Amino acid sequence: MNVQRFTGRTNKLALEQVRAAMGSEALILSNKRTAEGVEICAMLETGSSVSVIEQARPAGDSLIGGTNEIALAHLKRELTDLRETLHAALGERQWQDSAGKRPVIATIEQRLSTLGLPRPLIGELVEGIENDIKLDDGWRQAISTLASRIEVLSDAEQTGLRVKALIGGSGADRATAIQQSVAGALREFASKDIAVISMLSDPSSALGRFCHEQEVVSYMAPDAISLKKALTAVKSSRQVFIETPDLLPSKGSQDPALTALLNQRASITALLVLPCTAQTEYLDVLVEHAEQLPVAGAVLTQLEEATSLGAVLGILVGRELPVAGLADVENAEIAQITAEGLINQSKRLARRNLDRKNQQLKVAV
Repeated sequence: MNVQRFTGRTNKLALEQVRAAMGSEALILSNKRTAEGVEICAMLETGSSVSVIEQARPAGDSLIGGTNEIALAHLKRELTDLRETLHAALGERQWQDSAGKRPVIATIEQRLSTLGLPRPLIGELVEGIENDIKLDDGWRQAISTLASRIEVLSDAEQTGLRVKALIGGSGADRATAIQQSVAGALREFASKDIAVISMLSDPSSALGRFCHEQEVVSYMAPDAISLKKALTAVKSSRQVFIETPDLLPSKGSQDPALTALLNQRASITALLVLPCTAQTEYLDVLVEHAEQLPVAGAVLTQLEEATSLGAVLGILVGRELPVAGLADVENAEIAQITAEGLINQSKRLARRNLDRKNQQLKVAV
C-alpha cells in the first residue's frame, strides 16, 4: 500500500517531510514519538498497492494471490471513501492538525468544528474525555457537556420579570419578539394587565396594530422623561414590554437607549435579541455593551436564515447567557427551546452545509 515512514525532530518537521514527499493527498496512518523524534506513517492511495504483497508472497501461490487481489480491491475502495470523507470533514488545511492528536479526540474536535463552535470552547468540551474512550461514547460525552452548559430561562422565570426591555438585534426582530411575548402573556393574563411601551419616535406599525387588536394598552416614550411617565402609568400592570431603539456600542456608556433605561427607578430587566445569522465579533460587541443593564437571557431570531449556530452557541456558553426562547415569524408566540433542541438544530445546519458542499464538488467534477 506504499506505506512510508518519516521521522523528524518535531511533529512539524516530520509533517513537512510527508508533505514534501507525498503532497496534500497523503493519508496519516499513525503518529508516535520515538527515540529519534516523531515518527509518522503515511500512504498514498495511488501507487503499486499489490506489489508490496506480491513481494512477500511465495511464488506459485496463485490461490492466495487471487484472494489477496480481491481483498486489496475492497481495501482500495474503502480507502477512497475514507479519503473523501476526511477531506469533507477536515478540509484541506486541517489535516496537519489532526495528525498530531489522538484519533478519537481529533475526530470529536472536527465534528464539533463542523457545528461552528469556537476553538476555545471545543478545547473545553474535549478536555475531560479519557484517552481510551470509544468514539461514539466520547462524542456523546462532548455533546452532553455542551448541553449542560447551555442554560434555559423557564416560562415561570420570565413571568417573574415584570418589566422587560427587548434590546439588540434589528428593529423588526425586536418588534416580532415583543409581539410574540405579548401573545404568550395573553394566555396567562388579561389584556388590561399587559402594557407595551415604545421608546421609538416611529414605533413598529405591526406591533401597534397587534396591541390595538388585542386591546393591550401601549405608550410612546421617545425620551427618558416620557419613559418615566409611562412606567408610572403602568405600575399596576402584571407584564410590561419595552420596545427599544438600536443600541450604539460606539457610544459606550453614553448610549441614549441604555442611559434612558438605567436612569429609571423602576426595576427593568433586559432580554437580549440575538440574530442567529450574526458573526461572533458582532455578538461579542453587542453582549458586552448590553451588559450595562441586567440581562436575564437571550431571545434568538432568524434561525431559518442561519447557516450555522456556532457563534450563538459560543456566546450563550461563554457569557453564561440563558436562552429565553426563539422568535420566528412563522410562530404566533415565542417558542421555547431546550439545550438539546438547540444543539440538534446546529447539527441539522451542519449536515445541510456538508450536503451543499458535496453537491458543489459533484457539479465541479
